[in-house]
Amino acid sequence: MLSSPVWRGVAPFAFAGGLLLGGVLSAFGVLLLGSVLRPLVPPLLVSALVCAWLAVLVAREFALLHFPLPQNARLVPETVFRHGPVFGPLQFGLEMGTGVRTYVTSGLPYALLPLIAFLAGPGSALLAGLAFGAGRAVMTFGVLRHGPPGAWDAAWLRHPRLLAALLCLAFALAQASVIVGP
Repeated sequence: MLSSPVWRGVAPFAFAGGLLLGGVLSAFGVLLLGSVLRPLVPPLLVSALVCAWLAVLVAREFALLHFPLPQNARLVPETVFRHGPVFGPLQFGLEMGTGVRTYVTSGLPYALLPLIAFLAGPGSALLAGLAFGAGRAVMTFGVLRHGPPGAWDAAWLRHPRLLAALLCLAFALAQASVIVGP
């Protein structure tokens, strides 16, 4: 799909814009829900639960635990491209950026949910949503620029444990900075 002519020109940038917008919309939806729930949970319990949830997800990343995470296990249909070279990729990116209409290959985005819901303010939620969308965009641009179809996947599969460790470490450090705060 990424090798199709649609992905030349403005389409990748419209797609990336949709990913960013989708990530931000999701983050603010979680923030809104969390704002209703925050008064019900003591802050110390929130920090403990957030850390425990991250530990469970890291164990899942390394296949120490096996359980499914909620996802809509199907791809966004390519029929969205009927909307043209800008709005088609924008809609496609928006649907992927929300994370609710596609496969979720890592549990780490699920660690963001309690962080945003219970600890983030509007600025932090905005940054988290942009980071989620940007992470998906980086993957897309990486695939497009990495070489022939399948080369990116092959490179990724050569070092899965190292990459999982680096991603988990980076996420844990970012999460710790949110929990500990300035």
